[in-house]
Amino acid sequence: MAQLVYLGIDIGGTHIKTGWVKNNEVNERQCFSTPTTLKAFNETIKMILQTYARQDSFTKVAIAVPGSVDETGTVFFGGALPYLDGVNLPDLLCQLSEEKVTTITVENDAKAAVLGEMKAGNLQGIQNGAAIILGTGVGVGICLDGKLYRGNRGQAGEVSFMIRDRQIMDRNSFVGVGLSAVRLIERLAACLKVTVDGPLVFETLEKTSDPEAEALLSTYTQEVAVLCFDLQCLLGLEKIVIGGGISRQPRVIDAITTSYQGIFKTAPIIEKTLQPVAIQAAYFQADANLIGAVKEEPWNE
Repeated sequence: MAQLVYLGIDIGGTHIKTGWVKNNEVNERQCFSTPTTLKAFNETIKMILQTYARQDSFTKVAIAVPGSVDETGTVFFGGALPYLDGVNLPDLLCQLSEEKVTTITVENDAKAAVLGEMKAGNLQGIQNGAAIILGTGVGVGICLDGKLYRGNRGQAGEVSFMIRDRQIMDRNSFVGVGLSAVRLIERLAACLKVTVDGPLVFETLEKTSDPEAEALLSTYTQEVAVLCFDLQCLLGLEKIVIGGGISRQPRVIDAITTSYQGIFKTAPIIEKTLQPVAIQAAYFQADANLIGAVKEEPWNE
């Protein structure tokens, strides 16, 4: 049976990415800067809906968003976008859309990503796995016993609030700040004196091998490796995939894997107790949120 066509909207802390989603592919992509106020956000969403309505009529919209999401599509604790706290996105879209939208699915971005990977990506057939999404913050989607694990009030996987360094007494102690891929790109761009653009930053780094930039990247990938290790210890995972725009860079995935494997060498008891798991880029990479939002599962609580 042919899959339905959705208008996909991936709301991130820095950008809103959109496109037609069908058969695990995204077409007619567009990217918009994420507004900083609810009023501006509403205006941007309305403009997005109008833009795609000029291309084709649609009745189905799939949304990935930071923060916790309940079964009604209401966002709580909007992650990087606190103004979304308490906003019911299906109601909002119905108000803003000139099209008659009959189906609206809303899912936390990391949970959407892991759903896409479970059903059509690199977590197919995995009973216990996770998708780590590196973006403005850090999200984790968790698959346990072959099913999406939401946790109490849908808050499972909110690792942005985990403490990465107890010696740091400000917001930099949080995983979501210290392991922000957006922040890493900004720091690398400043170091390399180039525009803040991920592909350009890594292309420049390959050509120059700047020691300071290399050290920044090495520290970052080591910390992501520690997060992978901690999740494995806690959840008994079989496999971990890395998503977000930075997952398009093979050297990032390779460095995370190398650092992760190095952790097992730090003490003999680790090698005797734990079996390393596979770490690889999400099959859908930066599209994982959009594609997974279409595959949203009903709440079963």
